Amino acid sequence: MNGKPRFRRPTRTITENVNGVPVQYDVPDTTPIRRLPFNLDATLRKALFAVAILMTIGAIVWGTVAIGSMLAMLAPAWAAYLVAGVFDAGWAACLIAEWLLRYDSKRAARPRNAGVALLIVSMAAIIVHGALSGPWGWIVGIVGALVSAAAKGVWAIGMHTIRIKLDPKYEAYLRTLQQETGTQLALALGERDRLMTEDRTVGLKLALEGRRPAAPPVVEPVDRPAEPAAARPESTPVQAADQPAEQIETVPEPVLVQDAGRTVDRPVLPEDQVDVLLNRLRNGDHITKKGAASILGVSESTAYRRLKDAEAKLHQYN
Repeated sequence: MNGKPRFRRPTRTITENVNGVPVQYDVPDTTPIRRLPFNLDATLRKALFAVAILMTIGAIVWGTVAIGSMLAMLAPAWAAYLVAGVFDAGWAACLIAEWLLRYDSKRAARPRNAGVALLIVSMAAIIVHGALSGPWGWIVGIVGALVSAAAKGVWAIGMHTIRIKLDPKYEAYLRTLQQETGTQLALALGERDRLMTEDRTVGLKLALEGRRPAAPPVVEPVDRPAEPAAARPESTPVQAADQPAEQIETVPEPVLVQDAGRTVDRPVLPEDQVDVLLNRLRNGDHITKKGAASILGVSESTAYRRLKDAEAKLHQYN
């Protein structure tokens, strides 16, 4: 014994104001508990369907044994008994469908008729099995077939006790609500499939993009103001000491050499593309995947990665 009470008594919470301070405390609840009266109808309905389930199980077992032993003459035993339960399992499945559609008489008619047809086929197979067993076997076959008929009859009686015949107006109203709910569910499932397909497409594009060889770097020209031409010295004639005056040669014009400190064009790196998108995001521009591809002049998958990097930098700085 751990000292804890075995049964916990019900309590109720009381809220009071003690010296201006609200307090709450629990006290035993002495209100008598009112129990619901015994519902005989619900108990009998449960007993009825329990009997129907037991009879259905017995009918399925008997039908499977009878039909399986007949089919075993032409097929292996495991296959014969496996196929033998198709008919009884079929009309039992139709009973479940009829239960689910008990408030829709028009839709419930189809599984009801299909169950009756499968039941007739099963009963006929059981009678044939009895007729093949011996001179008096047909009597055993009829009795065995009546087991399935009795199980089906008990189910029909149980369904009759719970089936509510709705007015055509309210039956149409209920059917309309079910169609609207089914339409919303179908639209939601379709939207989910569309989003999942889009995610798989993006993933496939990224995977294919990663397998492609690296593209050559893109060289973008940088606009610079034109440099003024350097002042060139005027050429003056040069005369050697032993050279005649008519053979004077001019000094060749000097050739300009590029300045070593001049900026050289370089390829555009991914960081540069991210910075371009980051500057636009800071300016308040709303950039989509297609917009980023148009701005950078790259594929949408590459633009999508650059845009995500720019958004991450923007959130990091903020």
